[in-house]
Amino acid sequence: MPELPEVETIKNDLDKKIVGTKIVSVDALWPDIVKDIPFEVFSRQVQGAEIINVSRRAKNLVIKLSGGLNLLIHLKMTGHFMIAEDSAEISEEGKWLKTENPNLKEDRQNQFIRIVFHLDNGKILAMSDMRKFAYIKLVDDKELNDFLDGYGPEPFSPEFTEEKLAAIFKSKNIAAKKVLMDQSLIAGIGNIYADEILWASRVHPLSVSSKLSDKDTKEIYKNIKKVLKVAIERRGTSTSDFRDTDGKKGSYGDLRNVYRRTDLPCPMCGGPVERITVGGRGTHFCPRCQKEIR
Repeated sequence: MPELPEVETIKNDLDKKIVGTKIVSVDALWPDIVKDIPFEVFSRQVQGAEIINVSRRAKNLVIKLSGGLNLLIHLKMTGHFMIAEDSAEISEEGKWLKTENPNLKEDRQNQFIRIVFHLDNGKILAMSDMRKFAYIKLVDDKELNDFLDGYGPEPFSPEFTEEKLAAIFKSKNIAAKKVLMDQSLIAGIGNIYADEILWASRVHPLSVSSKLSDKDTKEIYKNIKKVLKVAIERRGTSTSDFRDTDGKKGSYGDLRNVYRRTDLPCPMCGGPVERITVGGRGTHFCPRCQKEIR
């Protein structure tokens, strides 16, 4: 699933490529990607709207349109946006037939196009989503704010301090990994980066959050910012489905220490990485370096 670094990568790309353009028309190869209103209504309402800005909140992408409307987008497990020339051709099945960008056509993960926005700058904005879990909602400012208010602080926001993180941990008697992935507590961290953050902090994913020491909290706080920052610089993790707006992979996967490295040597001690399940998610850690605290 795209997490904070992946959605931030797409946001940064779109901010450079589509802000200031107008939506000429929309084609849906899978109309159900638009939620709550019929696709025909959605298409009419966004046609002619100018794209004012693009932002991210947690794992959500928000495209602000003129006229007080917003596209609220969640990429879910396999969604990503791509930019191509308007002369590109796409089959009824959502595959690239013709495009100037070979990355789009040659990578299988780009071949599940569900919706296409035609822009007035001669480009198209297309979303690929293999699993069909991603969604787009058309909402006004109040609906958007009400929805986004349910998320915890952003890891890079001024309100997310070490003291704030300590208070969050102390308030819960659950596994530390569950706390990191709870979007109502901290926004944007998911399975990949929770594993990497906890490994870097030498904290076992099942450690009870309220039992963590001040030192543990300090390390986790430091590594939340460090790991996410590097992942954004490396344009995300593409060990699975994620691609950027050029259809390219991110390279943070090359730096992984434990995520999806079951039985491979821990970079710190050389012992084998283990896999367990925490909160229904596959979880990777080093049993030598990360001791459980209960």
